[in-house]
Amino acid sequence: MTKQFERRMQPVRAHWKFQTQRTWSPLMISNHTPPISEDFKEDKVSDDPLRAIVDACVSNVAVLDESGAILYASKAWRLFQEGTVPEAKRFELAPYYFESCKRFTESVFEADADVTLEDDLRQILLGEETEFHRKYYCHLLNDRRPFVMHAARLNLPGSTFRVLITHEDIAAPREDVRCTTERLTQLLETTKVMAWEGEVEGQRFTYVSEQAVKMLGYPIDAWYAPDFLASHLHPDDRQRVLSTYVKQSRIAEHFDLTFRMLGRDNHVAWVENLVSVTRESGSARRMHGFMIDISERKRAEDALKDLGSRLIVAQEEERKRVARELHDDLSQRLAVLLIELEQLGQKPQVSQTYRKRLQKLTLQAHEISRDIHRLAYKLHPSKLDHLGLAAAVKSLCEEMTFGQSGKPKVHFHQSGLPADLPKDITLCLFRIAQEVLRNCVKHSGAELVQVVLTKTDRAIRLAISDNGRGFDTRSDVMEKGLGFISMQERLRLVGGEIKIYSRPRSGTRIEASVPLTIELRSKEVI
Repeated sequence: MTKQFERRMQPVRAHWKFQTQRTWSPLMISNHTPPISEDFKEDKVSDDPLRAIVDACVSNVAVLDESGAILYASKAWRLFQEGTVPEAKRFELAPYYFESCKRFTESVFEADADVTLEDDLRQILLGEETEFHRKYYCHLLNDRRPFVMHAARLNLPGSTFRVLITHEDIAAPREDVRCTTERLTQLLETTKVMAWEGEVEGQRFTYVSEQAVKMLGYPIDAWYAPDFLASHLHPDDRQRVLSTYVKQSRIAEHFDLTFRMLGRDNHVAWVENLVSVTRESGSARRMHGFMIDISERKRAEDALKDLGSRLIVAQEEERKRVARELHDDLSQRLAVLLIELEQLGQKPQVSQTYRKRLQKLTLQAHEISRDIHRLAYKLHPSKLDHLGLAAAVKSLCEEMTFGQSGKPKVHFHQSGLPADLPKDITLCLFRIAQEVLRNCVKHSGAELVQVVLTKTDRAIRLAISDNGRGFDTRSDVMEKGLGFISMQERLRLVGGEIKIYSRPRSGTRIEASVPLTIELRSKEVI
């Protein structure tokens, strides 16, 4: 079962490749090693799939964090700690277990006889070694009986660093093996994970687990047909998937793909395929991995995207309605009121005292009228409909001038921008400019802002930069801020993208682009 687990873990291990190095201190391992308490410290959500597999595994498996501390382990590992180490030695051994294990050699006089498991794990933590598979023994137990230790570094989604280690020569009791095997089988079924093996040439399956039947509805024998994968890929994904298989199998040991497949009743199933390539004499011969049914997740994502787009459309409609009422109703009524106040102030029977009061009321009414007009323009600018994006953004920039209010000075520049852009593009980029400039005034403390609108052969680009205080893009500001979420959702609806560059005390630059052609925009959204 250990070899089978290792083989099954290869595509998962590849999917979470290690990309960053961590600093290491010798005290980290010696102070945080076994025994493992029942109350493991909280780990990130990205650990959940790996943690579930380790928990259900029959092998002696444990997972370390970037400091060398054991976060969680399989039941077999726990039994090893509790059952194979004498109780008298347990307290002495526990805090220094990795340091107490030395490489197993034929003679104690060999060069690496004093190299410890702690030393080898240090190479993993520092990123100087990807993985190792060696024999060790625990010298504190006065027993040179060897065990095989395998260690490999992982990088989970979200850049979470982990090290996976296994004892390969110690097994759990038969009853526990049966129970954990059932749990592993149940885990694969409930998480809709299908294990598979196949040939690189022709992408032909040679083995699929029983979950294949539930995934698409076809019997297992049908999966072994030479053209099963190609004939059951969604037409819109077929060329991309097959060409990626051919290309990646030549240059990569591991890769992953997300695509759609057609089920027996013509239903569409979204799958994420984690692939490992086996080479013989330098040539890719076989593949194996996990195929995960993510249809429910995709449906949930699509539902959220649809809800987001509907909320934005509803918001814009409501803004139009309120702006129209402000302009057509309140502004007109105020205009009538102003005329009557002016006429009343011109009557000869009105005393000088009342005439001054009427003049003051007239001035206040003019200010209210201007505020209503300004509010209506912010809700839905008429220039955007009649004069286009460049004129509307320029007007927005002109409203922000450096003065008593502390507003920054804004420079606007546009190049080659046509007036007849599609309405969804103009509205999207105008709202982004509006949100970014509002943030400049409210949060950045900038004195100078530059706004640039340009057109290329394929896209419209908006770039806004300031010399303000900036922020850390790795913080939760972007995740929690509704403004950033709104900008991303608006761009998603038109197939655009946004890039944000900022550092504390170094200003901020935001670049947004939207493809011009419908084909490019629809492809981006899909």
